[in-house]
Amino acid sequence: MVYGFGAYFTLLPGTDISSILLIYGFPMSILGFALSYAQLPPVSCKTTRAAFDLRGSQMTDIQKQIREDTTRYRYGDEKHLDEALDKIWKFGRQGNPPKKMCPTLKGLREEVVDGAYCLTLEFESKLELSIWEDRQPKIQSFFGPGIAAKVLPTEQGVDVQLISDGSGAGRGGGEKKDVLPPLMPGLPARQQ
Repeated sequence: MVYGFGAYFTLLPGTDISSILLIYGFPMSILGFALSYAQLPPVSCKTTRAAFDLRGSQMTDIQKQIREDTTRYRYGDEKHLDEALDKIWKFGRQGNPPKKMCPTLKGLREEVVDGAYCLTLEFESKLELSIWEDRQPKIQSFFGPGIAAKVLPTEQGVDVQLISDGSGAGRGGGEKKDVLPPLMPGLPARQQ
C-alpha cells in the first residue's frame, strides 16, 4: 500500500500499477491489522518422553482436541478454552463468580500420573481453591468420558489434571464421517 501511494504520486517507479496496488493494498492492510488485533497466541506445551510414548495409546479425543486447539494461533477468541470455562463456571449468573474472575490458561503439560497419560492445564486464577474443588465433578464430567480430573493448587493459581482412566472411553470417535442428506423424504440419512 505504501509503494502504491509512492507510485501514484510519482515518487517511486510503477505509476501504471499504482491504482491496482492502492485498490487491493488498502483492504488487505485493514484485514491484516484486524487479524493481528484479534490474534490469540498459543500456550506452551511441555511434554515428557514417557507421556509422549503413552499419547498414542491412552490420549482421549477431548485431550487431543484441547492440546491441538490451545497450541495454535486463534483468531477472535478472548482467551483459550473460553467457551468451556463459561459452561463449567457459568460466569455472571447468580451464585457464580463474575466474568472478571475467569481463570486464564497459561500453559499445558503432558505427564504420566500413576502410569496413565495426563494432560495438565495450568491456570492463573484469582478464585479460591475451595471453589475449584467444588467444581471438580463438573470439570470431570465436562471433559469426560475416560477422564479423571484433579485440581491442584500452585503459586500462580491452579493446575487441572485431566488423567486418562485407562478404560478406553472417549477414544476412537475422532474422525466422524459426513452425513449426507437422504435421497428422498422419509429415507434415513446416508453415511459417506
